[in-house]
Amino acid sequence: MSSTTIIDVNVSLGSWPFRRFDLKTPGQLQRHLRREGVAAAWVSAIDSVLYPDPEVHDELLHAKLLRHEGLHFVKTVHPLLGNWRRSLTRWVEEKQTRAVKIFPGYHGYGLGDERVLEMMEQLGRHRLPLLIQIRLADERGQHPLMKVAGVPCPEVVRLAKAFPAIPIVALCAYLPEARTLTKGSPNVHVDLSFIETLDTLKTALTDIPARQILFGSHTPFLYTRSAVLKLAMANIPKRAVRTIAAGNARRVLKG
Repeated sequence: MSSTTIIDVNVSLGSWPFRRFDLKTPGQLQRHLRREGVAAAWVSAIDSVLYPDPEVHDELLHAKLLRHEGLHFVKTVHPLLGNWRRSLTRWVEEKQTRAVKIFPGYHGYGLGDERVLEMMEQLGRHRLPLLIQIRLADERGQHPLMKVAGVPCPEVVRLAKAFPAIPIVALCAYLPEARTLTKGSPNVHVDLSFIETLDTLKTALTDIPARQILFGSHTPFLYTRSAVLKLAMANIPKRAVRTIAAGNARRVLKG
């Protein structure tokens, strides 16, 4: 894999109340990813998920990432907050934000909500891709007082069909979900992080086109190397490996 460029579309940085992470700074994250063979990553602020307003930790993370080449900032949007419209416009116009992530399960809304549809229209005007965090943790390992179900696949599919020009990346989908999400929805993509089976990529590619799978490790919630090994041990053509490792990320996220 040393000659294969890898771009990770599913990385976070920050604190989470139920986990201890060793990667605490952008520098530590960058060095860790490079050791694992990851050349670039799209990074969102973990703290923005549970904080009342994502702006606080997004501002802090954005400023820190500017000093670290290859770590690209992902803006967290909470469409139920009254300031999301003004905020998104400011981030796009003033800070050239290139990707948006939402957490419907944690922020308490369905993808059919009128504010989500309005957000999609704004993303379309700005030509921004949408990353949807299907889950942050396997439901079996969640804290008993904070059980959060994964985002329902039918909602993602309906949203994708309503906005076919907007690339959507569903993060942390299980293999059966990934099959459902991508079937008949060419603008929906999935990452590798929660796709687990024997001969993972070869099996996944029997139902999912290579152009709809992106490399994602879900660092630091999961081990980066686990995702890298899925590529390194993949029994698939090298062209498909390159497409999944970086080609799709460049096409979908423009970077």
